[in-house]
Amino acid sequence: MCIVAGDTTPAFNRLAGRIALRIAAIYLVLGLLWIALSDRALMALVDDPRTLTWLQTIKGWAYVAVTALLLYALVFWQTRRVARANEALEERDRHITRLNRVYAMLNAINGGILRIRHRDTLLNETCRIAVEKGGFPLAWVGLAEEDGTRVRPVSSAGEGLDCLDGLELRIDPGDPDAHPMAKDLAAGRPFVIDELAAVPPMDACHARARELGFRSVAVVPIVGQSRLMGVMGFFVRERRGPAGVVFDEGELQLLTELAADTGIGLTLIEQGDALDRAARFDPLTGLANRSLLEERIGQALMRARFQRRSVGVMALEVIGLRSLVDSLGRQQGDRLQQAVAARLVNRVREGDTVAYLGNGEFAVLLADVRTGLDVSEVAEKKLLVPFELELDPGAPPLVVKLSAGAAVFPGDADTPESLLQCAGVALHQGGAASHAGRCVFYAPEMDEQVREYQMLDNELHGALERGEMALHFQPIVHLDSGEVIGMEALLRWHNRRFGPVAPDRFIPIAEHSGLIRTLGDWVLDTACAQVVRWRERGWRKLAMSVNLSVRQLLAPGFDERVREIVMTHRLDPDDMPLVLEVTETAVIEDMEAVSAALDRLKRLGIAVHLDDFGTGYASLSYLQQLPVDALKIDKSFVQSLESDPVAENLVRSVIVLAQGLELALVAEGVETPGQRDKLMELGCDVGQGYLFARPQPVDAVDHVLADSLSSVQSGRAERY
Repeated sequence: MCIVAGDTTPAFNRLAGRIALRIAAIYLVLGLLWIALSDRALMALVDDPRTLTWLQTIKGWAYVAVTALLLYALVFWQTRRVARANEALEERDRHITRLNRVYAMLNAINGGILRIRHRDTLLNETCRIAVEKGGFPLAWVGLAEEDGTRVRPVSSAGEGLDCLDGLELRIDPGDPDAHPMAKDLAAGRPFVIDELAAVPPMDACHARARELGFRSVAVVPIVGQSRLMGVMGFFVRERRGPAGVVFDEGELQLLTELAADTGIGLTLIEQGDALDRAARFDPLTGLANRSLLEERIGQALMRARFQRRSVGVMALEVIGLRSLVDSLGRQQGDRLQQAVAARLVNRVREGDTVAYLGNGEFAVLLADVRTGLDVSEVAEKKLLVPFELELDPGAPPLVVKLSAGAAVFPGDADTPESLLQCAGVALHQGGAASHAGRCVFYAPEMDEQVREYQMLDNELHGALERGEMALHFQPIVHLDSGEVIGMEALLRWHNRRFGPVAPDRFIPIAEHSGLIRTLGDWVLDTACAQVVRWRERGWRKLAMSVNLSVRQLLAPGFDERVREIVMTHRLDPDDMPLVLEVTETAVIEDMEAVSAALDRLKRLGIAVHLDDFGTGYASLSYLQQLPVDALKIDKSFVQSLESDPVAENLVRSVIVLAQGLELALVAEGVETPGQRDKLMELGCDVGQGYLFARPQPVDAVDHVLADSLSSVQSGRAERY
């Protein structure tokens, strides 16, 4: 309580009465002692009455002087005591007032933490409250950079804001250029300067703060999630208190609590942003996910309806992504998808959106286009241009190709979900790989094909377990004698709902879904078991050809799986009946990986044939690199031999090429005696086709083998 003039409170009256009584008592005691003792002393020392009278007069004046001095001393002493008490009470009042301001500031900021969900808004509000409610002339907040070595101001309020310009605090204690406050902040302690003028300037901010009349500063660390997130700074113009400090322990404790609460608020905002991002963005690519894409398509449709414009949506797929993941692993597949995401983002306009839909599929929203022709131009001139990506420094770069399907508002659909669905239907029309580098636009008749595709996909997943899969076999013969020297195993599917399903319908579905690996392993195992049975029945030199999918071939551990099957059926590496066929088109898509995989199979004693040769435009240098044993001339050339001189010249060239490379030859699709004779004339001795036998179940081909048994046993038939 401060004592001021005119204060008539009971407490003041009691205090004034005690002081007056103390002075009167002291004066009374000293006065009585003076009178009593001085008179006795004079009478004892002086006998002369005149001298005694004179001395008593002097004594009276002396009494007045002494009592005046005494009164002065007593009043001065008590007044000093009252002044000191008053100063202490005033300081206590000021301290309580400052603490109350900080408490009010703390409560207000905590309220902001509960309602504010944006980082910059929270920090701006914190600084404003520190100035308006906390009474600090200048308050600021700085945040640590990602590496945690520097802090820069991001928010401030109050007077003299320009003193923060260019402020950068190096807060790593191990940095030789670290700021003097770095050790305290790293240890979680406030850093305080009670008299800025008494300390040499630590930085330009310190010097400008002194010029602006600031006397003291406190910098408090913001700690959250076991790391220094930033700092809060407070400048004041007040003088030091009686204890020689401006920021006492109680106030620093409250400021530290304030910084800790701010750290909690920032952490909650970071966690909320992370959850929001996880809900709206793909973590692998950083692109918008389907939910956010549909939201932005909806916004684009609203604008397009008002402006009478069009909206284009494209679905895109990386060709061969699944094969790459199977051969090189998930990590390289992730790198590829991240590279594609970055490329797509760099090739669209600022207002467009690139999204990741999962399973290697992307989507692009072209928010404002005039017609579908604009979509086609963007797709084929910007988004679908092949590019090279170096995944392994020691390997050739991978050529990345994409395909796309597109739908356009208002012609194809008018909702975000339907636009995306139509674009996906167009993408998968006929298989995405069939239109690599092109954008296919949606048409209503595609819906039925996609529905059929989806139904077949669903049925295919249980086909093996239901016993719907079977192998048919087509003989491979010597053209001159008709002797059977091998069989090609061909997968057939008789579905419970659709009946017989052609391989060209279900094999692409199996490729896309990944079931081709399971089906391929079953085909290998079944074919090997069958050739063992046939050999045990007398057909000792019979070979068994099995077609391979590239995805199956490049799957990790495929060679080990083949080794297990070979060992299970006890196939002799020195007389290996198993022949594996891979198409020329599949080989040239990834020459390096396919060649390495085929090399591993060759070590098992397995022959490799290049199927459909002539359709993939493989160069001579490719053939020299590939570890193949034979070329299979594609049936499209064989079937034109009798009528097309160009086909005849092509077949002749293939035969000469094979002979030059010391490769065996097999002609596919031989259907007439004329084709057989022409092939023999050109120098091809082995073939297969309807002329000799159609693909048939195992029981039906037994008679074909029986007809050639005698020639096989005579040893005239050789393995091709």
